[in-house]
Amino acid sequence: MKEVYLVRHGDTDATEKEYFAGLSNISLTPRGRKRIQRLREFLGERRFDRVFVSPLRRTLETALLLVDASVPLEVCEDLKERSFGSWEGRGWRNLEIESPEEIEEWKRDPLRFTPPGGESFERVLGRVAHFWGRLRAIENGRYLVVTHAGVLRCFFVHLFKMRFEQTFSFLFEPGVLIVIREENDFPQVVNIVNFEVEE
Repeated sequence: MKEVYLVRHGDTDATEKEYFAGLSNISLTPRGRKRIQRLREFLGERRFDRVFVSPLRRTLETALLLVDASVPLEVCEDLKERSFGSWEGRGWRNLEIESPEEIEEWKRDPLRFTPPGGESFERVLGRVAHFWGRLRAIENGRYLVVTHAGVLRCFFVHLFKMRFEQTFSFLFEPGVLIVIREENDFPQVVNIVNFEVEE
C-alpha cells in the first residue's frame, strides 16, 4: 500500500494579493511559513520514505520546512506549476476588464484553454499522469509530494476521472494537505485538511 501526502505550498505574495504566479520564482511570506509550521505540527511524528517537490522556490521552501535533511528529496519537473504566460502577475479582476475574451474562453474549457505564451492544464495533466506512473512503479511506502494548486486539481482529474471544472468544488488553500491511499492501483482520498492561520 502507498500513502501519498499531497501538499500545496504555503502562502506567497501572489496568493495574498490574488494574482497568478505561474512559473514566477517567488518565496513564501511570513504567513506562508506560519501556515506550513501548522501543517508540520499536524503531521507530528510521521516519517516519509521520499519527498517529491516542484522545482520552484515556494515549493522547495515548503518541503524543507516539513522534513529534515535525512529524508531523500527529489526535485521533479512534472510537479511544477502551469505557465500562465501573459497572465502571470495579473489578477482575475484585472483580466476580466482587460482580457474578457480570454476569460470567456477559460470558462468554456478550463482544461484546454491556453493563456497567450503559456500552457494549458491539459499539458499539466500529462505531466501528472507521467509522475503517478513513476510513483506506482516504486515500492510501497509513505511519500510527500509538494506542488501547486493547479497540479493538485490535475491529480484529481487523473486519479478520479473527474472533469477539471468539478475540482473547483474542492478548496485547496495554501498549505492544504490531501492524503491519498492506493492499493492494487485503486486510489482513495483519506483526508483533505486546510489549515487556518491568524491574519
